[in-house]
Amino acid sequence: MCRLMGNVALLMVFLSMFVPAASFAQTNPEKETIQREVTAQFNQLISAINQKNAVAWSDYYSKNEFVSAIAGTDFYANRSAWVGEITKYFSMRERQQVEPFEVRVTPLAADLALLTSEERAEMQVKNGESIKSKHVFSMIWKKEPGGWKVLHSHESWMDYDQQKTGK
Repeated sequence: MCRLMGNVALLMVFLSMFVPAASFAQTNPEKETIQREVTAQFNQLISAINQKNAVAWSDYYSKNEFVSAIAGTDFYANRSAWVGEITKYFSMRERQQVEPFEVRVTPLAADLALLTSEERAEMQVKNGESIKSKHVFSMIWKKEPGGWKVLHSHESWMDYDQQKTGK
Protein backbone atom coordinates (compact mmCIF):
# COMPACT_ATOMS: atom_id res chain seq x y z
CA MET A 1 0.00 0.00 0.00
CA CYS A 2 2.88 2.38 0.81
CA ARG A 3 4.40 1.72 -2.61
CA LEU A 4 1.05 2.50 -4.25
CA MET A 5 0.75 5.78 -2.34
CA GLY A 6 4.32 6.69 -3.26
CA ASN A 7 3.59 6.03 -6.93
CA VAL A 8 0.40 8.12 -6.77
CA ALA A 9 2.36 10.98 -5.17
CA LEU A 10 5.04 10.71 -7.88
CA LEU A 11 2.36 10.77 -10.57
CA MET A 12 0.74 13.87 -9.04
CA VAL A 13 4.08 15.71 -8.98
CA PHE A 14 4.71 14.65 -12.57
CA LEU A 15 1.27 15.86 -13.68
CA SER A 16 1.72 19.22 -11.96
CA MET A 17 4.80 19.81 -14.13
CA PHE A 18 2.85 19.41 -17.37
CA VAL A 19 -0.72 20.53 -16.71
CA PRO A 20 -1.24 24.29 -16.85
CA ALA A 21 -2.80 25.95 -13.81
CA ALA A 22 -5.78 27.17 -15.85
CA SER A 23 -8.13 24.31 -16.57
CA PHE A 24 -8.33 23.18 -20.16
CA ALA A 25 -11.85 23.68 -21.45
CA GLN A 26 -12.87 20.85 -23.72
CA THR A 27 -16.13 20.04 -25.38
CA ASN A 28 -17.48 16.52 -25.07
CA PRO A 29 -16.63 15.75 -28.73
CA GLU A 30 -13.01 16.90 -28.13
CA LYS A 31 -12.73 14.74 -25.01
CA GLU A 32 -14.27 11.77 -26.79
CA THR A 33 -11.86 12.16 -29.72
CA ILE A 34 -8.85 12.20 -27.37
CA GLN A 35 -10.20 9.20 -25.46
CA ARG A 36 -10.84 7.26 -28.67
CA GLU A 37 -7.42 8.08 -30.20
CA VAL A 38 -5.41 7.30 -27.06
CA THR A 39 -7.35 4.09 -26.43
CA ALA A 40 -6.69 2.99 -30.02
CA GLN A 41 -2.94 3.64 -29.62
CA PHE A 42 -2.92 1.78 -26.30
CA ASN A 43 -4.67 -1.21 -27.87
CA GLN A 44 -2.03 -1.28 -30.61
CA LEU A 45 0.72 -1.11 -27.96
CA ILE A 46 -0.93 -4.09 -26.19
CA SER A 47 -1.00 -5.96 -29.51
CA ALA A 48 2.75 -5.39 -29.92
CA ILE A 49 3.29 -6.66 -26.35
CA ASN A 50 1.28 -9.80 -27.08
CA GLN A 51 3.33 -10.40 -30.22
CA LYS A 52 6.57 -9.84 -28.24
CA ASN A 53 7.49 -7.29 -30.92
CA ALA A 54 9.85 -4.92 -29.10
CA VAL A 55 10.41 -2.77 -32.21
CA ALA A 56 6.68 -2.17 -32.71
CA TRP A 57 6.18 -1.74 -28.94
CA SER A 58 8.96 0.86 -28.67
CA ASP A 59 7.39 2.95 -31.44
CA TYR A 60 4.63 3.97 -29.01
CA TYR A 61 7.15 5.68 -26.72
CA SER A 62 8.16 9.26 -27.57
CA LYS A 63 11.59 9.54 -29.18
CA ASN A 64 11.87 13.28 -28.50
CA GLU A 65 10.09 13.88 -25.20
CA PHE A 66 10.42 10.61 -23.24
CA VAL A 67 10.51 11.42 -19.52
CA SER A 68 10.70 8.10 -17.67
CA ALA A 69 9.36 4.62 -17.14
CA ILE A 70 8.85 2.59 -14.01
CA ALA A 71 8.30 -1.16 -14.01
CA GLY A 72 7.63 -2.41 -10.50
CA THR A 73 10.45 -0.73 -8.58
CA ASP A 74 12.82 -0.33 -11.54
CA PHE A 75 13.23 3.24 -12.82
CA TYR A 76 14.40 4.17 -16.34
CA ALA A 77 15.33 7.80 -16.98
CA ASN A 78 16.06 7.37 -20.68
CA ARG A 79 14.28 5.69 -23.55
CA SER A 80 17.17 3.55 -24.75
CA ALA A 81 17.60 1.85 -21.34
CA TRP A 82 13.85 1.21 -21.16
CA VAL A 83 13.67 -0.22 -24.70
CA GLY A 84 16.76 -2.36 -24.08
CA GLU A 85 15.33 -3.85 -20.90
CA ILE A 86 11.94 -4.66 -22.44
CA THR A 87 13.63 -6.16 -25.51
CA LYS A 88 15.58 -8.44 -23.14
CA TYR A 89 12.39 -9.40 -21.26
CA PHE A 90 10.53 -10.20 -24.48
CA SER A 91 13.39 -12.47 -25.61
CA MET A 92 13.07 -14.52 -22.39
CA ARG A 93 9.39 -15.29 -22.96
CA GLU A 94 7.94 -18.13 -24.98
CA ARG A 95 4.59 -16.36 -25.16
CA GLN A 96 2.62 -13.64 -23.39
CA GLN A 97 -0.96 -12.44 -23.40
CA VAL A 98 -2.07 -9.16 -21.86
CA GLU A 99 -5.84 -8.56 -21.85
CA PRO A 100 -7.10 -5.14 -20.71
CA PHE A 101 -10.38 -5.27 -18.82
CA GLU A 102 -10.50 -1.62 -17.74
CA VAL A 103 -9.05 1.35 -19.65
CA ARG A 104 -9.64 4.94 -18.55
CA VAL A 105 -8.41 7.96 -20.51
CA THR A 106 -8.54 11.41 -18.93
CA PRO A 107 -7.78 14.29 -21.32
CA LEU A 108 -5.55 16.86 -19.59
CA ALA A 109 -5.03 19.23 -22.52
CA ALA A 110 -5.63 19.17 -26.27
CA ASP A 111 -2.38 17.20 -26.69
CA LEU A 112 -1.96 15.46 -23.30
CA ALA A 113 -3.84 12.58 -21.66
CA LEU A 114 -3.58 10.28 -18.65
CA LEU A 115 -4.35 6.61 -19.28
CA THR A 116 -4.85 4.13 -16.45
CA SER A 117 -5.66 0.50 -17.06
CA GLU A 118 -6.01 -2.92 -15.52
CA GLU A 119 -5.15 -6.13 -17.33
CA ARG A 120 -5.00 -9.87 -16.90
CA ALA A 121 -1.57 -11.07 -17.93
CA GLU A 122 -0.25 -14.55 -18.62
CA MET A 123 3.20 -15.48 -19.77
CA GLN A 124 5.19 -18.58 -20.40
CA VAL A 125 8.90 -18.05 -19.81
CA LYS A 126 11.38 -20.07 -21.89
CA ASN A 127 12.61 -21.84 -18.73
CA GLY A 128 9.12 -23.39 -18.40
CA GLU A 129 7.81 -21.07 -15.70
CA SER A 130 4.19 -19.97 -16.15
CA ILE A 131 3.03 -16.68 -14.62
CA LYS A 132 -0.50 -15.28 -14.26
CA SER A 133 -0.91 -11.81 -12.82
CA LYS A 134 -3.02 -8.73 -12.50
CA HIS A 135 -1.23 -5.90 -14.28
CA VAL A 136 -1.80 -2.13 -14.25
CA PHE A 137 -0.53 0.79 -16.33
CA SER A 138 -0.47 4.53 -15.65
CA MET A 139 0.71 6.43 -18.71
CA ILE A 140 1.03 10.03 -19.84
CA TRP A 141 0.40 10.28 -23.59
CA LYS A 142 1.20 13.31 -25.75
CA LYS A 143 -0.02 14.01 -29.26
CA GLU A 144 3.05 14.41 -31.46
CA PRO A 145 3.25 14.87 -35.24
CA GLY A 146 3.41 11.07 -35.61
CA GLY A 147 0.40 10.45 -33.34
CA TRP A 148 -0.08 9.83 -29.62
CA LYS A 149 3.14 8.75 -27.86
CA VAL A 150 3.97 7.79 -24.28
CA LEU A 151 6.02 10.32 -22.30
CA HIS A 152 5.89 8.48 -18.98
CA SER A 153 4.87 4.93 -18.16
CA HIS A 154 4.40 3.16 -14.86
CA GLU A 155 3.42 -0.48 -14.60
CA SER A 156 2.94 -2.81 -11.68
CA TRP A 157 1.72 -6.36 -11.31
CA MET A 158 0.85 -8.93 -8.70
CA ASP A 159 0.94 -12.64 -9.40
CA TYR A 160 -2.44 -14.26 -8.78
CA ASP A 161 -0.78 -16.76 -6.39
CA GLN A 162 0.49 -13.85 -4.27
CA GLN A 163 -2.99 -12.27 -4.21
CA LYS A 164 -4.47 -15.46 -2.79
CA THR A 165 -1.79 -16.06 -0.15
CA GLY A 166 -1.09 -12.43 0.74
CA LYS A 167 2.66 -12.86 0.20
